[in-house]
Parts: sequence; structure tokens; C-alpha cells
Amino acid sequence: MPSIGIYEGRSFKDGAAHFFVLRGRVEILRLRAVLTNLCALCGQAGAMDYLEYFLTAAENLKKTPYLVLIASRSDVGVLEIRAEDLRGAVLVYEYRVLGFGSRLFTTCDFNGRRAVIAPPALRRQVSATVCRYLMEQGANLVLLSLKPSSAESCQICFENAMAGERKRWWTTQTREVGATIALQPTLDATLARMGKHTRRNLRYYRRKAEAELEYSFANDVRSVLTMAQLMELNLASTHPVAQSILERRFETMLSMEGFFGVGLRQSSGQWISLLGGRRHHGVTEVDWQMNRVGLAKYSVGTIIRSYLIEYEIAIGTDKLFFEGGTPHTMRHSFLSEEAMDIVVMNRSLFVFLLVRCARWLRPEKNFLLQTLLSPAVKWQLR
Repeated sequence: MPSIGIYEGRSFKDGAAHFFVLRGRVEILRLRAVLTNLCALCGQAGAMDYLEYFLTAAENLKKTPYLVLIASRSDVGVLEIRAEDLRGAVLVYEYRVLGFGSRLFTTCDFNGRRAVIAPPALRRQVSATVCRYLMEQGANLVLLSLKPSSAESCQICFENAMAGERKRWWTTQTREVGATIALQPTLDATLARMGKHTRRNLRYYRRKAEAELEYSFANDVRSVLTMAQLMELNLASTHPVAQSILERRFETMLSMEGFFGVGLRQSSGQWISLLGGRRHHGVTEVDWQMNRVGLAKYSVGTIIRSYLIEYEIAIGTDKLFFEGGTPHTMRHSFLSEEAMDIVVMNRSLFVFLLVRCARWLRPEKNFLLQTLLSPAVKWQLR
């Protein structure tokens, strides 16, 4: 794959598609403002607001990021291009094996919210066209996840985008990825939309803890939480994380605009629960949560969610999103949302061996491998 280049495709709706490609985090971040503007034009406000955060996520540091831009013009340099000149943008990551590129590309965006940026009516075509471009540049396999937002047939998209002498395997799948709660004007109105069991637990555990535990809710922990306290809670939490992840949470919460942290702290000063995430455009996105062990009977995880919902309503938040979902029963109250996956792969020995060996490569931790092994996926040759 080239670091920066121009490629003119066959056609894109009303004319030729010109591709610009940027490789690496530093180069991609130079177009952060353009991508933010493009998101606003495409009805995906906020999708690229935290670009640096996701580019430097632990799971993405092991891959090489590429930004593929589809432009309506090629008479300007990539760094002079405007959002209005773009038909779409796709952020993909190439897996590295022993330090070398594998030519396996994925969007690393399970919910399909922030990797494929394009107007709703063009989103599927942009995805199919980028797949074709990457394959022609030497990719072995490409997996893109996106918000469908269009009734346009993927079959038609691929017939137009993938036409040519060389045959490739491709498939699509649609998944339910609801992880968003629509907040109402009051806490009671919001809880009324949840199931009876969830409403009861959110109220019961909060009353029980308020009566038996001496604690307070901190709606902004950034000025009072120390790294030492965060480390102490992590060691005593139900699901401890690595030190590097802990440091990243602390640093981003303090230094990056839009990040927040809330918590439950006892009168002794000990934290019993912390929760952090990002806010943008009326949406609050929860990235992580830590709960102290030994407090199962109080369900502190449920309690902090109750306080968070109440606080977000008070500050005017419209939606609450849980990155990666949540096992909590409130998941039954999530808005209905879908993601679509498009997968294209070459007919090569490398891909054949990858598919054959996928079940021995820890597929439970890798969405790409899970997709390749899924019996529900129906492959087509085009």
C-alpha cells in the first residue's frame, strides 16, 4: 500500500473516483479537521472527534492505520483537500505479523459508527468501492463495518464496484449492535421505558446503598482522583486491567477535551466505583467502569449507572452509549441499531491458510476470525 497517492477508479455514480491514501497516525491526524467537517456533512457528527484516542488504542497500536479518501477532484494535494471535495472516507488498520504488513485490513469498529464516513445514500457504495481499491492495491482481505443507513442493495453495489476479470470472494452480514439508551426529560420517565426488573434494581440497590454505605456521587473526578487511588481500586476491582491501560484511562481523562470521569466515594475517601468516557453532540459514550470487589450485594455497578443517567439528564444529554455494550439488564432497553460488515478476500494461498487455521488463532478475541468461521456467513464469488 502506498503512503500517499492518487488512484482514479472506473466510475462513482456521476464520475471518476480519485483516491488519496494516508498511512500512519501522524499523517492521518493532519486531516483531523477535514474529517470532523466531513462527519458533520454526512450526518455522523462526532464520529471523528476522538480520532487520536482510537488511533492510539492498545489494540490498534499493533496495526498500521490507513485513511482512504474518495474525492471528486485530483487537482489538489491531499493536505489541501476540503470536506466538500470528498465523497467519503474510510479508516482501516492493517494487521502486522512479526513487524511486517499482512495485507489484512479491518475497520476495528464493531458498532460501525466511526470508520466509514459518507452520506447515508452513498455509504454502501463507498464501502464497496474502497474494498475494490484496496484489493487492487494488493490486499489479501478487507473487512469494513458500517452503519447501513440505506436500503440500496449490496449486491448492486458489488456488481458495479467489483466488476473485472479477477474473481474474489465476498460476503455481507448485518448485526444487531444496540448499545444506546435514549434519555428522557426526567429519571422516572427514562426508567419507565426500561423493563420492570431493571427499574426495580436501579431503584432498590441505590436505596440500599444510600442506607447502609456512607458514600457520595462525584460527577467530575478529574480534580480529586489520583493515579495512586486509581491503581488501588484497580487492584481491588472485579476486573483488573493492565497498568498501561490504567495509565491511558487516567491520562486521557485529564488531558483530552470531552473526556469525563464519575465515581462513588466513601466518606473514608476510598473509591468503590469509577466510570469514564466521552461527551459530544448530546451523546455520552461510556468507555470503561471499575467496581470494588466484596460489594456484590450492593451492585455498585448498577448504582453508578443510576447516578450517571440522572446526571446526564440534568446536563441535557440526549443519548447514553455503552462502548462494546453491557451485560447489565438495561441492555434490553437499548435502541434498535444495526451494523453491516462487508468482507472481500482474494483467492490466494495465504487466505486459504488463514481460513483453515482461524479456529486455532484465538477467534474468541478477534472479530475478523469470528466472521471467517461463522457458519451463517454465505460467500459469493464475484
